[in-house]
Amino acid sequence: MEKTEFIYRIQSAYPRIYHACHADHQPTSASGIAISQRDATILAHLSSTNATTQAQLARHLGITKSTMSEAVKYLMAQGLLEMEVTTDRRAHLLRLTEKGKDVMSKSSVLEADKLAAVLAEMTATEMQQAIAGLELLAQACFRLTMKKEDAG
Repeated sequence: MEKTEFIYRIQSAYPRIYHACHADHQPTSASGIAISQRDATILAHLSSTNATTQAQLARHLGITKSTMSEAVKYLMAQGLLEMEVTTDRRAHLLRLTEKGKDVMSKSSVLEADKLAAVLAEMTATEMQQAIAGLELLAQACFRLTMKKEDAG
């Protein structure tokens, strides 16, 4: 299959996923934590298992290190993420906490109940394949952003 066909298939699939599962509004967190759109974006780009450096995330999102640092301090104070300082003190690894995962899910543009309904239409194997594919696409997006930043 040609790359143009893959591009077409992604362009075709993404709007259908978004249309079926998007949240009609940004719900407020059930935990009562007020987060900005920027904070929600930061949480959506973090994982509870795979750490990302604060500098990489700032570069990927196109925000300054000082802005990222300010946001990280706030999100840490709210218990939404944790930071691990590595032996290279400049590399601060960020991970979502369980509370952070919950707040991220509630602030997502994709509604959890709608996603659950979509997943109910799939077999376990289909779910695993779909999620693996989305994660691969997201990882490639992150790598591409890092390459562009390194080149520019």
